[in-house]
Amino acid sequence: MDIKIQVTNPTRRSVTVTIPAATVAASEKEVVKGFTREAALPGFRPGKAPEAIVRQKYGKNIADEISQRLLAQGYERIKEEKSFTVYTLADVQKDEAAQGADVVIRYEVDVLPEFKTPDWKSIKIAKEAVTVTDADIEENLQKLLQQRARFEKTEAAAAKGDYVRLSYTGTVDGKAVKEVDAEAGPLGSSESTWEEAGSESEIVAVPAIAKAIIGLKAGDTAKAEQAYGADATREALRGKTVKYELSVAEVRRKEIPTVDEAFCKSVGVKDEADLRDQLRKGLTGTKEQAAETARREKALDALIAGLDLPLPQSAVDSVANGLFNEYLQLRLRNGTLKPDQFEAQREEIITESRKAAETKVRAQVVLVRIAEENGIDLTREEFTQAILREAYRTNVQPEKLAKDRNQLQVIRRDAVLNKALDLVLDGKAPEAVEKA
Repeated sequence: MDIKIQVTNPTRRSVTVTIPAATVAASEKEVVKGFTREAALPGFRPGKAPEAIVRQKYGKNIADEISQRLLAQGYERIKEEKSFTVYTLADVQKDEAAQGADVVIRYEVDVLPEFKTPDWKSIKIAKEAVTVTDADIEENLQKLLQQRARFEKTEAAAAKGDYVRLSYTGTVDGKAVKEVDAEAGPLGSSESTWEEAGSESEIVAVPAIAKAIIGLKAGDTAKAEQAYGADATREALRGKTVKYELSVAEVRRKEIPTVDEAFCKSVGVKDEADLRDQLRKGLTGTKEQAAETARREKALDALIAGLDLPLPQSAVDSVANGLFNEYLQLRLRNGTLKPDQFEAQREEIITESRKAAETKVRAQVVLVRIAEENGIDLTREEFTQAILREAYRTNVQPEKLAKDRNQLQVIRRDAVLNKALDLVLDGKAPEAVEKA
């Protein structure tokens, strides 16, 4: 298998791999044999269909499988190269080849830059002691009770925190809001909706209505006024005051359950003491996990402190794209970004995402080097567990993940990086493993 390497920059190599016709033919023969063995064709027993008919029926599938095998073979050859260490595959192009000819594949691979490995053995990050107090238990018990609360219908006036079913219509400058802005939605009117009395949440459509329903009973009517600022989401309402007329249909009051025998049975515990014990165990596990996550982040910060090195740009781009969406959703959830403010903050989010991506990739590059220098790899069991964890995290069937070669490479790399970080934290010499 012939290979030609061109240095593009310190972290990129353009590699041309020529796969001999004989190797191509051998791969084709193996693939066709596999399809023939598994083919279910009318009139033929499994594995007995003529090759010509199998090719006619599964021609595209056979071609795709052959192509994938050749791409994988070429990539494996590149990873054996001693002059550089592959970090990730950035792009690949396969030339069309005539039957019986060599196959030429061009790969763009990002590689590890040349740098001095940090003295990771000097990094000492102590494990943080975790404490769960009685106050923590009580706080979480109250949260559980709030989650299990029921809203019971009442004839009493709505108090703060009660839920009220009502209808309302709004007018602006004497005209119905829907006439001024047909797409104003809940800012204009609602035939029936539930509102939390007195709620100050960001998701409340009209705060004035949430405030006005305090003290109202079923059947009551009331008025409310909402002033909209210059940054209102609906342009037609900016700088305007909308007058609302509302009518209450029903009031429901939150009833917090008591920790009695029935409640304990509903949550699967024997009694209150058992419930508190289970809460303590859960909180302890959560705090231990958070402490370990913080410890690993501190180790990464120490590992790359003051380290300046060129980074594989495809890796930075990929991580930055993911972080952009993550940061965008975070801002939308915490209310620091309104949907109509996206374009104004776009560049700021891009800059923030790219800076974080560079930090993350820098740490990954160093961990890859540490793994390489210390012979860190995965056992078959570790690789299987990594696939199962990713399947659970992404809600994808493990069998589907196992067929995605690119995804498997990412899963393997990330699992190896975690083992390398374990080495940094533990400072123990890695044991030899049987490669997966």
